[in-house]
Amino acid sequence: MDPIISCHWQDRQGAWALTVGHNGDGWELLASAPSWSESIPFANPDEVRRLAQTLLDLPAEPEPYEFEWQLSRTGTTTAEGGPQPHFATFAVGLDPTDDHRPYLAYQSYYDLGRATGLGLEVICEDPPVDHLRAQAHAFLAAFPGPTRR
Repeated sequence: MDPIISCHWQDRQGAWALTVGHNGDGWELLASAPSWSESIPFANPDEVRRLAQTLLDLPAEPEPYEFEWQLSRTGTTTAEGGPQPHFATFAVGLDPTDDHRPYLAYQSYYDLGRATGLGLEVICEDPPVDHLRAQAHAFLAAFPGPTRR
């Protein structure tokens, strides 16, 4: 995957990452935790442009701010022989419950038939905003085009 926007960090558990990049014909979001990782399609170039603009617009002052993407993919085959749907949310914002600190958050879910199971959760608190803005600016310069709000 050719990363466009990525945030990597380390804690006592190990290495974590949230990365959006170009993978062959499409765009993917890769969420990595110390124990496992997973990827899910990230819509289309216009949605990546929207993500880049969201990062550029991240307010410096405390105020309500959150953008969220709903992502999905048909996953592996279940024991019953059908595909297992895999869903995720990805959000960029300022946390109103914690002094409006910036964050990137990923949470995935699996459709288990009669129930929904939680998948991977990756939350980057206090991401390197200046670095993310530089990546966003570089992406928008390389992939100009319309961006819908």
